[in-house]
Amino acid sequence: MNQMIRRALIGVGLGVLLYAAGAVYLDTQNVSEALSDYGWSAVWVALALSSANYLLRFAKWELCLGWLGIREPGEGNASDLTLGRSALIFIAGLSMSVTPGKVGEVLRSVLLRSSDGISGSRTAPIVVADRLTDLVALVILSLVGIAQYRDVLPVVFGVLVVVLAAIVVLGSPRLLHPVLGAIGRLGLSSVTQRAEKLVDSSAVLLRLRPLAVLTVLSVLGWGLECLGYYAIVRGFSEAEPSVLICLFLWSATTLIGAVSFLPGGLGATEGSLAILATRLVPGVSAPLAVASTLLIRACTLWFAVVIGGLSLAIFLRNPTVRSRQTGPPVLDSNEV
Repeated sequence: MNQMIRRALIGVGLGVLLYAAGAVYLDTQNVSEALSDYGWSAVWVALALSSANYLLRFAKWELCLGWLGIREPGEGNASDLTLGRSALIFIAGLSMSVTPGKVGEVLRSVLLRSSDGISGSRTAPIVVADRLTDLVALVILSLVGIAQYRDVLPVVFGVLVVVLAAIVVLGSPRLLHPVLGAIGRLGLSSVTQRAEKLVDSSAVLLRLRPLAVLTVLSVLGWGLECLGYYAIVRGFSEAEPSVLICLFLWSATTLIGAVSFLPGGLGATEGSLAILATRLVPGVSAPLAVASTLLIRACTLWFAVVIGGLSLAIFLRNPTVRSRQTGPPVLDSNEV
């Protein structure tokens, strides 16, 4: 737990340093002038759309808990897991949005184990399913405007190939169990037994029907964030964006940030978005592109970090929960 929080704080620190360095490098006077007559109501629209995206992502989390049978009566389950506690755990996971590939959102498994005793091995694959379907959704949305900028095409199809390969491998216990069995015979049986639980849960979530449902929700959620970017750019009177080009810009540059595996895509997303917006959106100058990039990242990444951090603080105020944060972050040390 503490290690995961430290890594998130490192990501926040890197973000502050990045933006500070950018402020020194860029002509901040021009960026300030671009914001002087900005329609700030657009920020509220973008925040509302980001919130709707998080609501859809929470629906994905709840569906995955249902498919894994977490609330079913029985030993090792949590039949009394309330929707409110589940929501608090989900939102707290957003505090890890600044970890590479958002893998730190597995914090939800840590919190769920602490509050309800659910094995981390059972719920950690939810993060995998969430991220894989997010990437598929971003690929789909990127294809909307790929004809406008074909240089991004290798990234889009490269991500799609990797995601499909991961789905096939992680969703095939018949393929992985023999491999884990061979590793177990080398004296690592305790590790492989826990890994087998991960594989079994992954197989449940990576079947065709769950994947299709999760992908549809991801497309809707990321589509809302794309519309948030459109609203942000429309807040500049001189800009003339289209919905389609904003769908492409936000989804494609988020993909670029994801494959960079930098914390929260810091630097990769901002840089590519500012450059492409200047080239592809009529009326967008370099200062305006930088200003719009900073605004949309504030309404998405940093908004998530703030509300996630607040929710995590609320969760950890429970002294019983806090006293149980002693095991490894994902798998219980005495789990098998």
